[in-house]
Amino acid sequence: MTFWVVAAIALFLYGSTYGHIGVAAIRNLYSPLVGFGFSYLIKTVYDSRLPSGFGQRLLLVIGLSFLGALVSAMVVNPITFGLLGYEIGDLSLRNLLQDGLYFVLLYLVWSLLYLQMTERSLVPAPSDQTGIQSISVTKGNQVFSLDLVNIVCIKASGDYVELCTNSGSYLKHGTISSYEKALGKGRFVRVHRSVIVNREQVVSVSGPAKGQYWIKLRDGQEIRSSRGYRDVVQSLTPEAP
Repeated sequence: MTFWVVAAIALFLYGSTYGHIGVAAIRNLYSPLVGFGFSYLIKTVYDSRLPSGFGQRLLLVIGLSFLGALVSAMVVNPITFGLLGYEIGDLSLRNLLQDGLYFVLLYLVWSLLYLQMTERSLVPAPSDQTGIQSISVTKGNQVFSLDLVNIVCIKASGDYVELCTNSGSYLKHGTISSYEKALGKGRFVRVHRSVIVNREQVVSVSGPAKGQYWIKLRDGQEIRSSRGYRDVVQSLTPEAP
């Protein structure tokens, strides 16, 4: 909503340069309302059908931005010209599509901001990265190496992370983001801002419910994913028992 409030102010300042303050004020009201409503529909598409490839994502964003601009122009411009005393039937297609490029720009910026806020991007993260092979942990006074295959999931815990295995948990100093980077994108995937799971330890994935999934792991835990990681969770395929 904040984005469209800022857009409303910008559109009002732009419209006031034509000398019709009253019309600019009305346009300032309708444009963000239409934009907010249509951006909600775009958000639904991004949350449910965001492709995995850069080219496909770019085409989707551009296509939806142009569609949103067309809808906005066809709704807002007739109202604007009507307030100026024009008959709607006398308006040309050029009049009806006036300032369409500005609407395209608004939807493009909104789309990029939304994808960034939901921790997604036009450029998908590479799937093949070489990460660490083991993690050093302590148990009592003993230090030993924990094989990554034995880690079920990793959870954020303040200034530490909790390494969960079938036989117990271990605390290590660090952040969930640093472990995500170190582990790479092969066996481990982040499904929540505070949880990384081992895809080989996934038993089942159920949902979605309001854009979220429940992921059941071999140690019995059930992890709820967050909406920003929907695409990642959909790619999880439980290992055969």
